Amino acid sequence: MKDLPMIGKTYNCFDDGKITEGRRYEVTITDIIPFDKADEKTLKLWTDEGLTSDWLFDNTDYFIKADSTECKEEPYCTFARTKDGGWFSLGYYWNSGRLDIDGSLLSSLTTQD
Repeated sequence: MKDLPMIGKTYNCFDDGKITEGRRYEVTITDIIPFDKADEKTLKLWTDEGLTSDWLFDNTDYFIKADSTECKEEPYCTFARTKDGGWFSLGYYWNSGRLDIDGSLLSSLTTQD
């Protein structure tokens, strides 16, 4: 299971979970919210977009809030824990991506040829 990110730190994220340089953007963590402390808006997002994506999510222990560089018009995103213990954002279009907390996804790009 991946660790929690650090508030204020900027991480790489990969659009739609596709690990390529062209799909890489950055997010800066703004808040980490335990599931039982989440507001109604976040829980609705989880119900509407997380729980309906049963191939990706099962349950989550935290929600990670972040500001994203992917889309200036919609810079906010919310991540939930995936079945494999990583983090993926809730959303169907902008800011829907896999968070790279430990740098392993970016590292995999440099080892591919």
